[in-house]
Amino acid sequence: MAALGHSNSKEFPNLPEEPWDWEEISLNLLRPSDIYSGLFCISLAQRNSGRKRHRLRWMVKPRAVPQLILKLQDPTERESALRMLSSYLFEKREEEPENYYMVGLLLYYSCGTMTLLIQVQSLTQFSEHLMVFLRKEAAMRLINAIILFQCIAANKLTRQKIVSFQMANLLVPLVMHQSPLKVYDNVRAVALSVIGIICQDRELEMIDWAIQSDILEVCWLSIETGNELTKVVGLHILESILQTNFGRSWLLTESNSSQQDKLLKTLGTLVKIMAAYGSCLPRLLFHIIRCYILLCRESRGYDIVKEAVASPLLDGTFSNILKA
Repeated sequence: MAALGHSNSKEFPNLPEEPWDWEEISLNLLRPSDIYSGLFCISLAQRNSGRKRHRLRWMVKPRAVPQLILKLQDPTERESALRMLSSYLFEKREEEPENYYMVGLLLYYSCGTMTLLIQVQSLTQFSEHLMVFLRKEAAMRLINAIILFQCIAANKLTRQKIVSFQMANLLVPLVMHQSPLKVYDNVRAVALSVIGIICQDRELEMIDWAIQSDILEVCWLSIETGNELTKVVGLHILESILQTNFGRSWLLTESNSSQQDKLLKTLGTLVKIMAAYGSCLPRLLFHIIRCYILLCRESRGYDIVKEAVASPLLDGTFSNILKA
């Protein structure tokens, strides 16, 4: 449990305060659909305006990142190194994308680092006590490790590695686990975002992995039971799969009628809930419409959407939002 234990080492200087903006952590690397990109950019600018950006001055020193990666192997330095690395990646992925992708290579190929990250996730998800009584500190420790996985998934070369060796599958139990604790919603959203990063470039190998690994089931559960942020990421993954000919063809085969029913039921239920409570969330609605449109690219998809499209989309319930 050393990877999850508290560290007695001295903290690095200029360590950012926590918690961070969960929405930015989960959605920043996911490219929004064109249909609501304007809305996304405006809301992101509003969140960032006036928010103090953490400046990790210590990290500008030469070889600072490799030094931190080495410190992950030292149990007395691990906690601080993990926090500093995740903070650096969170801040620099927009400012210095080339360096961000390079860190993904360093993390994957450095000796023992992937083993350590897998240990952090595995010990957490298989420790019943920790999953039930997950404290803020333990949740942040787990999220810090997942942020490093985001970086590895964002690099095309290392993304293929973690998928080929089934490392990404270790995130699925974190998403599927149901916890009454609100803090766990953040863990689920950030873990789900890694799957979103893997799928969003719509590479055939990644989409095939998603299908073979039952990621659609992960999406159904996330959309049905997750908070708004988790629903958005789940719909993003679903949309990425439907944007490929391979994904649509697989889903719309006659042998997958049960998956088609789940998809239409999940989308329809979400639309009806928003209509019933008068609490439409625009980006959820836009993702749902996008999924319907993608299904209609195939003749069989058009037929099933025509028969089962959610009625509030046709009766003018959301007309004001759609016109805007």
